[in-house]
Amino acid sequence: MNEILNINAHLKYVEFLLYIFDYEKDDLTLGEIRKQFFEKFGTNHDLLNQNFGIYRLLSLILIKEEYKNQKVTLEGDIQKIKIIRDAIAHHKFTINEQGYTFTSNSGTVSLNYDEFQKFIHKIENDFYGQKLTNQMDSIKK
Repeated sequence: MNEILNINAHLKYVEFLLYIFDYEKDDLTLGEIRKQFFEKFGTNHDLLNQNFGIYRLLSLILIKEEYKNQKVTLEGDIQKIKIIRDAIAHHKFTINEQGYTFTSNSGTVSLNYDEFQKFIHKIENDFYGQKLTNQMDSIKK
């Protein structure tokens, strides 16, 4: 339940920032934005930045589905993606000061914040690099 509340708090923050971006005056400072947020919500939640990482999982979930459609063997990093996807789908994940932990019937993946960013970048680079290579190969034919 705490994870849902934390993520909901983050979504409110994002909605708040998007509203400010669209409707506030151009010379509004970050300090003023922070003050407005605190006045509106009564908090500057410590884990807002960490909860942003959940958004980054959307690309992983889509990549996992693409691999599934290609019938790629789920092993190594691709297996980790499946564990993360299943954990999110079944609400079996935690976020705390140390990082993320995802648990599914297939296993557990724990990543601190630095490892999490590197993991996502690696998966995306591998995936898009492979797609680009495949496109270049089909152009040559």
